[in-house]
Amino acid sequence: MDNATERRNRTRVNNDLHKLPIYHDGLPLSEIDNILGRHGFNALEPAIYCGASGSCTDKVGPNTYLALSWYKMESGRYEVTAYVS
Repeated sequence: MDNATERRNRTRVNNDLHKLPIYHDGLPLSEIDNILGRHGFNALEPAIYCGASGSCTDKVGPNTYLALSWYKMESGRYEVTAYVS
């Protein structure tokens, strides 16, 4: 994918990620993978996401990275934010 296409697709991914709810019962990794794949990016690398809070950055395209962070609230639900840049 050329740079202009990748840039446009990053915008589309961020728009779709923005539509996801902020609070989840677990990490919405499959939803994020679906959004990435729909716009031509690679899925997240297999990993173990642990801890009450954390963050990671994964390369999902030639010049694109996904930033993911989570925080487990007292209710047991997770506050999750994700974006690509």
